[in-house]
Amino acid sequence: MFRLFCVAVLVLAASCGIAVADYLDENPDEVFHDVYARIGALPVAAARDPFIWLRLQELKREPCDQKSIEDLALELEKLGYRRQAADGLYRFVTNCGAPVTALHRSIDIYLKLTDYPKAVEVADEFIRRAPANRESHYLRGLALEGVGDYKRAIVDYSDAIELFGADKQGIASRVFLHMASSYAALKQFCEATTPINQWVALDPATRDNSRSQKIIADYEQQGNCTSSTEPRKERFPITASKGVATVRAEINGVRGLFILDTGASYVSVKSDFASRAKIVEAGTSEITLNTANGQTRAKLSKADKIALGKLEAVNVPVAIQTDDKVYAPGIDGLLGMSFLSRFEVQMAGGSIEVRTRQPRQ
Repeated sequence: MFRLFCVAVLVLAASCGIAVADYLDENPDEVFHDVYARIGALPVAAARDPFIWLRLQELKREPCDQKSIEDLALELEKLGYRRQAADGLYRFVTNCGAPVTALHRSIDIYLKLTDYPKAVEVADEFIRRAPANRESHYLRGLALEGVGDYKRAIVDYSDAIELFGADKQGIASRVFLHMASSYAALKQFCEATTPINQWVALDPATRDNSRSQKIIADYEQQGNCTSSTEPRKERFPITASKGVATVRAEINGVRGLFILDTGASYVSVKSDFASRAKIVEAGTSEITLNTANGQTRAKLSKADKIALGKLEAVNVPVAIQTDDKVYAPGIDGLLGMSFLSRFEVQMAGGSIEVRTRQPRQ
């Protein structure tokens, strides 16, 4: 059997154009010294694999051959040299500048190796090169969650959701679930309900089920913020001229004028209103927001309580917008889905109705 294996290896080497004497006798550390300087050294046993040897020869001739590094990394993974595959992909991009997809694969491998600090490092590079890539933020969120940096993980999950664009219904549930678990890890159980509520609100007909209700109920119980099921509702007219509904609402007991916006992920407020409502701004993290005028940055904080008529919610994530000019004069902000998703919202007959969510049978 061993003899047949050796013959097969020699035949493969010959068919790949590898000189048998070079393949068997030469020291790969010496032959591929320049290649290793760019992608990292490989164990001798790995380098002597005929397929690996051929890819190394290609990279020796063409140092930035993207196809060769992709094939090399794939084969290294198959042979069990996963760390060398991840290292090679990462170092190849830092030396050659492309492709960023190699960073995606590198992070995936580090996550599987449970090397979260390294995954964070590579994800930082991914985001530096492709800041608008939603996958880069999601992957860094996973890595940050792995190292226990839940506050930064929440920001990356939020950015991944915002960068998806207007049609958020196609976002996988795992993004919202990871965001919720990060809030829970910080003991912010009421805030943990928000991502789940937002995911449900994107398609309530299929997502408002016993499983999602249980996740929300468990978080509410732990945070002592169980939603009221007492039937309550508020109705607001949509102005014909602007096509929006403006409402009076209280945030932390401070009254303001807001636009009801089911397309906004967060309740967003001007910085001066945040100051009046004592919404904490110090120590907050910046997140990405999609607005009618394009993407902007805001500071992620929370409101202790928001009241819209008879409807109330506590510990609601709020975005503080540093550019107060994004709203018309007299408007203090938007009432977005971090508040509205805790209720049922229906638009009909030229008005918006917001009512307490009733348990589905």
